[in-house]
Amino acid sequence: MKKSLLSVVISIVLGVTFIAGDALAQKKPVKGKLPPMIGIATAGVGSGGHSMAVAYAPVMQKYLGVPVRIMPAWSVAVNCAQIKDRKAYFSGGGLSQSNATDPILARDFFADHQWGPQMIGTIWHNYACPYGIVVRGDSDIKTMADLKGKKAAIYLVSPAWKIGLEGCLAFGGLTWKDVQTVEVGGYDHCARAVADGRADFTYNAPISTVTIEVEQNPKGIRYIPMDLKDKAGWERLGAIRTDVGGAVCTTGVKSAIGVPMVNTPFVIWTYDWVDQDLIYKIAKFFSEQHDQYKALHPLLPDMSFDAMVKFKKTAATIPILPGTIKYLKEKGQWDASDQNWNDAQWAKIKRLSQLWDTATAEAISKKINPDYKNKVWVELWDKHKSVVPPFKIRMME
Repeated sequence: MKKSLLSVVISIVLGVTFIAGDALAQKKPVKGKLPPMIGIATAGVGSGGHSMAVAYAPVMQKYLGVPVRIMPAWSVAVNCAQIKDRKAYFSGGGLSQSNATDPILARDFFADHQWGPQMIGTIWHNYACPYGIVVRGDSDIKTMADLKGKKAAIYLVSPAWKIGLEGCLAFGGLTWKDVQTVEVGGYDHCARAVADGRADFTYNAPISTVTIEVEQNPKGIRYIPMDLKDKAGWERLGAIRTDVGGAVCTTGVKSAIGVPMVNTPFVIWTYDWVDQDLIYKIAKFFSEQHDQYKALHPLLPDMSFDAMVKFKKTAATIPILPGTIKYLKEKGQWDASDQNWNDAQWAKIKRLSQLWDTATAEAISKKINPDYKNKVWVELWDKHKSVVPPFKIRMME
């Protein structure tokens, strides 16, 4: 991802310090000491995760005693770069486990030579997020199969989001070839394209701020049900996305309540090389200050200690970071089975890194350009990494 994409415009929200520019790159903190400022990378403005981070950030700032700033972006590559450049220390809202798995698997633009598999792990559970196919209220689309020949609003900077939409198409027995696509600038633009009639449908979370906005359009919106008893449909979806399940929507806009759709866990995550003493403090904050911030956003109750423990045991797909493990051990919520599972996930990531080196060496020897837009390279990389078992939610392994 080119450096120009790192030029993000940061807004001042709720008194949290927002500043932009390369001058903010921070020195590596001394182990065990808090950095002079904590940057939190999030999904873009208009997402539920961004608004959650804006809500809890002032409480974190008061608790830790250092300035906290929010850094929104619609690209996971930008979020990763923000952490790698030490402008942010963790991704703190609005990114699913699939988003975190993209850089781990070096999928899509992470298959470019300048990226490759990234050593990323979970700090804390963020929230359980419903996701589904949304159409305008007056649409003639009633089932997933009805999407055939229709126009899908898409944005290209989130591989996980695209895979989510692809999985929903598969649920209805369709592929990308069966629909038309309308490319827009970001996740929030997708929903607006449906509301104003530029597109027929998109993949959307009922909890997002933009969803609340578009539901108020004169035609309203509607979500297409994904029958939980449709075993074949869920198997087709599961062949594309291994880290999600289905559930009846119980949160978000009124039009989504009671509709069965995809349910995917969102997580707070960062790189394994980030100071684990800092990660320990952040995990402890999310757990022990929950009563101080949980009422500030409708989704923040999902960040409780109990929710984290349940997530760790059932829905986690990527490994838990050592700083969080230290905290969970102190609370008596980390055992041998947890460690064995966690070690296996880190082993997958390390194996992916080894295979990346092998694949790139082969590409160089064959004069294959390791560019994510190069189909020959992507096929070579996919072949090498296919020996690594998929990252499935823990209860499915």
